[in-house]
Amino acid sequence: MKLKVLVDTNIIIGKRNALFNLLKNYDLIFSDLVVAEVMEVIRENVLESMKKNKSEVANKYLAFGREFLKMLYQLNVQLEYPNIKDFIEAFEVMHNRDVDAVDAVLAVIAKRQGVSVLSNDKDWDRLKDYANRVSV
Repeated sequence: MKLKVLVDTNIIIGKRNALFNLLKNYDLIFSDLVVAEVMEVIRENVLESMKKNKSEVANKYLAFGREFLKMLYQLNVQLEYPNIKDFIEAFEVMHNRDVDAVDAVLAVIAKRQGVSVLSNDKDWDRLKDYANRVSV
């Protein structure tokens, strides 16, 4: 049985060259916030690459984004949506644990779902009581 994990943005961006093979090892949950954050990171990288006249690099980011979204669709990946109670709790977590808003929301979702978080972000060490961090 595969470990059920909520996937953090840094895994998707940081492991993009091996992402699809890596994710096959887990039972995946994605937050809509992470998908939007990935899209924004890709957008920023495309714009930066274009400013530097590196259209080939920009096209690689665009291709990755399309493949990532296609993979989510084809695998019928579970998307987890935060509710207002999650945001209320995450607001306190964000300030008390000194983590960004998305990580705070993910921590609350992970705790509610009883799942681990797939992340290489050391900020998760401050969120141990919310979710176990699985790093790769």
